[in-house]
Amino acid sequence: MDNLLRIKYIGPVLKSVWTWRLLRSTCLVLLVAMAAWGWHQHRIAGLEVRDPLMYTNLTNHLFWVWWIMGVVFIAMLFGRGWCAVCPLGWLNGLTSRLGFRLALPGWLRNFIPVTLVLIVLQLMIYFLAIHRYPDYTATLLALCIVLAAGIGLFFRERAFCTLLCPAGAVFGLYARIAPFQLRVVNRDVCGGCASQRCISEPTEWQQHRLGSTVVYRHRRLDGCPVNLVPSEIADSADCTLCLTCLQNCDKDNVKVGFRPWLSDLYSTGLRPGETFFFVALLGLLTANFSKVYVELRDLVYWLPEQTARMLGWQESGFYVLAVIWIALIMPLLLMLPGYLVYRFGQIRSTFQTGVEPQPGLPAPVEERFWKNLGRLALSYIPLILAAHAVLALVKINAKAGYLGLALSDPSGIKSFLAINVTQTVSAPGVLLPLDVLKWIILLVLLVGLLVSGVVSFKSSQRSDGTTDNAYFTASLVGVSLLFSIYLATVFEWLFVR
Repeated sequence: MDNLLRIKYIGPVLKSVWTWRLLRSTCLVLLVAMAAWGWHQHRIAGLEVRDPLMYTNLTNHLFWVWWIMGVVFIAMLFGRGWCAVCPLGWLNGLTSRLGFRLALPGWLRNFIPVTLVLIVLQLMIYFLAIHRYPDYTATLLALCIVLAAGIGLFFRERAFCTLLCPAGAVFGLYARIAPFQLRVVNRDVCGGCASQRCISEPTEWQQHRLGSTVVYRHRRLDGCPVNLVPSEIADSADCTLCLTCLQNCDKDNVKVGFRPWLSDLYSTGLRPGETFFFVALLGLLTANFSKVYVELRDLVYWLPEQTARMLGWQESGFYVLAVIWIALIMPLLLMLPGYLVYRFGQIRSTFQTGVEPQPGLPAPVEERFWKNLGRLALSYIPLILAAHAVLALVKINAKAGYLGLALSDPSGIKSFLAINVTQTVSAPGVLLPLDVLKWIILLVLLVGLLVSGVVSFKSSQRSDGTTDNAYFTASLVGVSLLFSIYLATVFEWLFVR
């Protein structure tokens, strides 16, 4: 199944532009409806309850339970598959046809803007608790719609996705694991293609018939929204699976389908900007994972809490310090043991051989740091995905039962009152008992550890058949440290409780 386009009924559906227009427009309508359902829904008048509509309101429930958590499993199987139907990216592309179509400056293509957005979202969770209140969630969704449309009027190439969508950056990391890809069938065909329709954005006349009436329209074909050349795609980190190149290609030389897992993890490493994003994701994910282990949670936040007290800062000051700590300093410290092992191994190799491990002049210290960290990060990705999947499983297992109530009462007010005031409706229970869920969680983490170990070993194999022992040892040290934190949390939370 490496080429789904060859399957009798699936191929035509995937090739049709109307399939994707229908899916994207449906998602856009749903997104606008979610913003409407949550608008002005903050609390219930007359009730002294902090966040009564957190899970009963349809906007909050769909976004924070089913999308934020459920999309992890889509990424696990299809990589950036969500990007193919994302209404925001589609809207951004539509408005870019009408605007100035400026090229995005190179200095903005480095993952720093999207990393800052991820950190700002965490600050909004700390300061505003946006995940608890439907009106805040609705405002966030409406803001995304406005920004996607507005940025498209100035820049081309899906600038909204590059600058402001941390979800896309997360999908890019997980796409290296996912068994799904877009590639060309034969590179030689691309090399001999004169029209280059997949990337050249040509103009053509299109014929439309309505009964006996025939209308001709001159239009420009869309190019790749992220400026990729299909024949040069080496991994799936950047391809958004929009299928524009597939629909434009007149040689039938583009394919989409399944491939072996982990196919893109045996590369030279993450790019420096992508490594910076990975560090922030690692810290935020680990901090959220540790919340259920009280002693570990207190340890995680001890330094920013003590610093805030020493400086005399109030709660808001602590939140700022906490985000800096968990999004940058703490994850770097978590990766430091593995990095030091790797660097010492490289230095040892240099002394033993008398030459630099890499040909040419030594790279600057800062550049070498992020390059080495980016290579080590590859072995962490499977374990990070496993931890992310655990958080998603726990949330969906606990809150999926509210979906029926949210659909029958989108505001969530009647459902909350029926459960907690009149008590005419029982609160939804969990899908799986914790005694079953805990073993599933443990299995997911163990699989993540095992896969990270496989990646560590295969990535340490040099082209000449030798093994980079420094990299292999460093990867195992870093992954084992992270796994011990996750395992201790799960053990204390679910097995000792």
